[in-house]
Formats: sequence, C-alpha cells, structure tokens
Amino acid sequence: MAKDNGGAIAQKGFNYQNCVVSLVAIRNYNKPNFSIYIEADEDFEVMYDDDYHAYIQVKGQKSMSIQKLLSTANSKPSIFEKNLSSGTDDSTYKIVVYNFKEDDLKEMQEQTNTEELFHSSWLLSDNQKSRVNNQRAENFSLVKTAFDNNISNAKTFLKGELANQKISIDNRDDVILNELLQQIIQKSEKEVQTDADKELKKITSEELNLILQKITAKARFDKELKKFGFTSIKNEKIKREEEKIILEYMTAKKAVISFLKSDEDRLENEEMTILIPKSFDLFEMQTLSDNSKYAIGISAYCDILERIANE
Repeated sequence: MAKDNGGAIAQKGFNYQNCVVSLVAIRNYNKPNFSIYIEADEDFEVMYDDDYHAYIQVKGQKSMSIQKLLSTANSKPSIFEKNLSSGTDDSTYKIVVYNFKEDDLKEMQEQTNTEELFHSSWLLSDNQKSRVNNQRAENFSLVKTAFDNNISNAKTFLKGELANQKISIDNRDDVILNELLQQIIQKSEKEVQTDADKELKKITSEELNLILQKITAKARFDKELKKFGFTSIKNEKIKREEEKIILEYMTAKKAVISFLKSDEDRLENEEMTILIPKSFDLFEMQTLSDNSKYAIGISAYCDILERIANE
C-alpha cells in the first residue's frame, strides 16, 4: 500500500485536525483496546473493543455543506466517496466540521450519546442518504465541534474536557495538552509506504494513559521535593524544570527510571534524598543544570511510586 503523505508533511503544530484527535483521545482513551491511527487511510482512525472501527475525516473550512461533501473536481472522488471507501460495511464513518450549512443540519437528526467518540453527532435524513447514494451512509454521522480552528478557543475547550474527565489538576493542562499534541504530530509525520508501516501511525491506550494519567505522580512531586529541605526559591526553580520534562528531558527521565529500578533492594531501603543524587552521574544527566537533575530525579521516583513509570 502506497500512501500519499501530503497530509503528514503538512502537519504543523496545533491545528484544527490535531485538536479533534486530541478531543477523541481525551474522551475515549479508557475504552477497552482503544487506539488511534493518525493520517493512515483517513485523517485518523479509531478502534476499540474487538469490533469498533471508525474512519474519520476532518474538514476545517469555514463553510461546509452536503453539496460540498458531494462535489467532485479533476476526476478526484468527493469527500463522501473518499470517507466511505475505507473499511467494510460494518465500519463507522464520520466527518468532523466546526461550521455546516444550517438548512442541511435542520434536515438531519441529532443524536446524543456520551458513550460514543463525540458527545453528539448528526445522522443523515433519508433524502440526504439518497443523494449520497452509498449503502455505507447508514453508518455515517456528521460531527460539529463546539470549537473552531481558533487555537485559543480550541485549547480552552480541550482544557474543559480534561477537567470533565478528571485528568487535569494544578494548572498543568497546558503541559498535558502539549505532550499529547507532540505525540500526535510525531505520529502524523511518519511516512507510510507499506501496510506494515501503518503501525507507525498508531497511538495506543497505554501511551495515552502515560500522558493523561500521570496526575497522581505530578501531585506527589511537591511532597517529595520538600524532603530535600531546599529554599523556597530553589524549590520554585525545580518545579519550573519539572514542567519541561515531557518536552525536553524524557530521555534523561527514562534513564533515571531504569537506574532507580535496577536495584530493588536499594530502592526499597535507601532514602530518596540520598538515592536520587546518585543518578546525576548518568550520561543523560551530566550536561543538565542542578535544578533540572533534581526535577527529573524526583519525577522519575514519583512515577515509580505511583506504578506508572515507563522506561
């Protein structure tokens, strides 16, 4: 399978499509066997349980309508044709927009289902299904997000969703969102040349858990930091370095976790204030500042205590 990687190359930062993927991840990562494929056969795909497979296109244009979804140009398939061409007759299909022609929406039926990928979606009317002229339209729904492609609006909405899912505390929502988006962007940039390459596009529920559910370890950080007896100013500097870990220091943190876990007897019996400085001699830590080293060491220790350490 050869894949047009134009979408992958075009991925830049915090755009509407990445926000939609982030929303789905935040709302659904705890579903059994949940995974997302970024820029594979569609803008993204979602799988969970043993039989749910959704193909999702994201359209961030200012104005969308049934007519635009059906229109073709230069012998290219319409948006509907492309969306419904993937998968099987049992698959689920969605197109996500932030603006849609009001007359078209009035003809549709809105359904609300908190167990679905999105809080609500719109089902095509019989007349609209007839225009689409594809039996898979029975498995199709339109999603209209509460945010548009304005970055500020999108981030505000996603922070609210983090709070709804009880996975954001202590004003760390920006840090969590940044790490999630970094993961999405990295996956989108992987080029697909064969079917096997598609796995490079996959984000699993385990990976999402590591990003979204490190809250207890983050909350424990301050408690462990106090044990060192540093001044208030040094404590604040170390906390600021801790906020940078997921973007700048993950290689060093993984090395520290490996070092701490390498000797269970030492980990169980040696005081944290003595044990953590021993990790400062690791190759990955040597060029870092003193405050960064303490931030990384304490964070690694907290992850181990909370049993979410990932080497």
